[in-house]
Amino acid sequence: MAKLDTNLSNKDKVTIAIVLFIGVVFAFSWYAIRPTIMSIRSLSDDIEQAKIVEAQSRGKVMSLSSAESVFDRVTTDLSDSTSDYYEVMTSSQLDRMATNYVLSFGLFPEDLYISMPNGPVEEVPYIYSRAAEDQIRNAVTPTPTPDPIPTTSVAGTVASAVSGDNSAQSTQVESLFVPYNLARDVSTSTQNSGVRAADLTLVMTGSESQCQALIDDLCTNPSLRVTGFSWMNVDLIERLDEETGMVEMVEPDYVRLQVSVRLYMADVADYSALVSDAVEAAGAEG
Repeated sequence: MAKLDTNLSNKDKVTIAIVLFIGVVFAFSWYAIRPTIMSIRSLSDDIEQAKIVEAQSRGKVMSLSSAESVFDRVTTDLSDSTSDYYEVMTSSQLDRMATNYVLSFGLFPEDLYISMPNGPVEEVPYIYSRAAEDQIRNAVTPTPTPDPIPTTSVAGTVASAVSGDNSAQSTQVESLFVPYNLARDVSTSTQNSGVRAADLTLVMTGSESQCQALIDDLCTNPSLRVTGFSWMNVDLIERLDEETGMVEMVEPDYVRLQVSVRLYMADVADYSALVSDAVEAAGAEG
């Protein structure tokens, strides 16, 4: 066999050996170690992302009790503020109700004028009332009443999860009641209330005591507001004097009263029942 002769020195041979060794190490690292490192790095990113999602979900769960409390508070306030109002009625229904109401006091209904609403009522409080003063003050410097709830801060939980700190810091976070109270305190319009108002003017005749009893009852009814009333003139009636045989014009033994009222109506849905039905339906589908 022929001997392979080269002109390479020992130094060149060592250099070539080192280069080949480095190439082998690089190839091994690229095809064997690099995929493992990339997989570990991707897994670490997935773990960090999962920790963030877990922290956010934990924060939402912790806020759930607060959200339920706010929902109960809102539905209760809405129900309490509209519980005294009449259901939304047509003009014929209002006519029948007003006529029966006048007759219940022993009065005779003569005329009834009804002005039906064309949308939610735009009502303002009496200028010298406490409500008007509070409305002006809150419109300038709103002072909501916060209802802080001690719970774990969502941001702190996320930061702890990302940094690997498992010790959750209990802090005083802003309650969901704060924006609700703020919106309620600074509200200066009734346009979004859904309450409708029908203006009624009733003209009736009867005794003065019966008319006064009707006025007193209207003033205690939280479902309406008396906007005005007046005692109207009554025509003289003819009466025969049996002794003289003369016909005289005398005042009748009844009075005529005109009363104007604003009657409030509202149809508010039972949101608690709607939510319960939706939850039950979702559970049945699941």
